[in-house]
Amino acid sequence: MKSPAHCNDCVYQLFSEQLSCLDSDEGLMIAAVAVSQHVQPNNSLAEVNTRLDNLADQVRLRVRSKNELALLSHLHEVLFVEEGFRGSRDGYYEATNSFLPAVLRQRRGIPITLCLVYKLVAGRLGLKVEGVNAPGHFLIRVYTKQDVMLVDPFNGGRLLSDSDACNLIEQITGYSAVGDERCFQAATNKQWLARLLANLLHVYSMQGCSAEVAAMSELYDLLKNVRLR
Repeated sequence: MKSPAHCNDCVYQLFSEQLSCLDSDEGLMIAAVAVSQHVQPNNSLAEVNTRLDNLADQVRLRVRSKNELALLSHLHEVLFVEEGFRGSRDGYYEATNSFLPAVLRQRRGIPITLCLVYKLVAGRLGLKVEGVNAPGHFLIRVYTKQDVMLVDPFNGGRLLSDSDACNLIEQITGYSAVGDERCFQAATNKQWLARLLANLLHVYSMQGCSAEVAAMSELYDLLKNVRLR
């Protein structure tokens, strides 16, 4: 593997190592942490794992069965009521909102990172969830035996009907998503990570941070060549 010209060597290597297992939750999590470590080198993978495990344990201790709806109810109670995870509105375009370790610490983030927290905790509980690559606002889709639900972690875990989701997209982008199934397609982990990097490229470009743009571009170029199963 060639050495990067702009990205931190250790970050570049860690990110690269995850690309062969990026279809797993762990691969996605480690890659996301690696992205943050270029700017915040003290971000610890062990700390992220411990924090996610603790959140899952808080939910698990309250549910005596494996009932999916009970797990979901307590998941929302823990994440959005007790821990207070929600969207960062005032500082939406701060780069730290795209860093998983920072979002776990500050309990604030943008849709895609809050959805990542949701997915990684839900996965530890055995729940079936996926990212939804909606224009302008990343969402979560939850599958249970009884239902399929859209969740908006940015807005406190709000459950969305199809019409709610279409209205949300139209408010943000001006595009009417009614009847357009492409707006609600599941995001592969590669697409998830690509969108995370694209957000950072946009933020750093707006701020005129050319060194960070170059570093994130190197990671983005690595990702582009990945072919997942």
